[in-house]
Amino acid sequence: MSRSRSAAKAGFALPSVLFVVAMVTLVFLVAIQALASLAGETRRIRGGVRFEAEALSLEAQAAFDAATAPVGPSALLSDDGPAPRPVLALDGRPYAAAGGLVLGVQDEAGLINLDNLPTGARLRLFTAMGVAPADQAVMADRLGDYLDIGDLKRPLGADSADYLRAGQPAPPDGPLTRRAQVLGVLGWREAVPAPLWRRFADNVTADPTSTTVNVNTATAATLQVLYGLTSAQAAAAIARRQAAPFTELEDLGRATGLKLVSDAERVYTMPDGRFQVRIEDPATGFVGRARLLLSPDDAARPFWVVERAVSQPPPAERTPPPAHAQPFADPAA
Repeated sequence: MSRSRSAAKAGFALPSVLFVVAMVTLVFLVAIQALASLAGETRRIRGGVRFEAEALSLEAQAAFDAATAPVGPSALLSDDGPAPRPVLALDGRPYAAAGGLVLGVQDEAGLINLDNLPTGARLRLFTAMGVAPADQAVMADRLGDYLDIGDLKRPLGADSADYLRAGQPAPPDGPLTRRAQVLGVLGWREAVPAPLWRRFADNVTADPTSTTVNVNTATAATLQVLYGLTSAQAAAAIARRQAAPFTELEDLGRATGLKLVSDAERVYTMPDGRFQVRIEDPATGFVGRARLLLSPDDAARPFWVVERAVSQPPPAERTPPPAHAQPFADPAA
């Protein structure tokens, strides 16, 4: 009897020991996984800090160039010869910079300025962003109401009472000062999902002090939204201006087969002294953005850099590295 009891005890102890060993192993595995995760997050943070330092240096170089080099219709120019030559395009095209970084500088006059968007262009904006057809007219009216001074309500729009009922802050009923403010439009986040907005946002700015449009640096999306061009017409216009800059808005019309008439009060073919700077590290996916505002009348502060932001989009949203990016040549070097 005692022998059978001893065997039973031994048989009972073995699963207990195995259970304890399994639990200890599990604890060790969890600890190892936590340490690996912590190490990965540490590497990501260190990589972000390193990227920010390199990006700030490159941003300062681009800012100095923009503040000191001659500015042409579509590029910064070199003044080291008898005839100025373009050395840094202002249409956002990529340049290969030191450290494997990619630099792009975009003239904001070539972007969709939310503060100076004609009524018809608001509908085309939501079409270009890929918003569902049923939501496009609604969002166009809501955007108009969001920006308009006063509280008159468009047929499909929204006023302060609608925002209050939805538990959202009241609209500014005035111009935007930052692009991100547009995310406050009632229904925006539902109609324009975050990944969709991130893909399109580099075509957009918000600046109530600028009425300039530069068709020599306009993105394809800007040409489609402002002037109703098709994608093929926009591509044709961009190819045409690379041969020689447009000298008036009517040149764009002739290049695309449209009848466009310029406004005598508006500039259409030159930068406006405001630039979007985009710096990317294809190896890590970090992207830095900033707005560069020239202030040439202020000798103590010839430019301002504002709205800096660094992000690391998920791999699926990252842009592939450019195959044939020109080297970034500092005009002041």
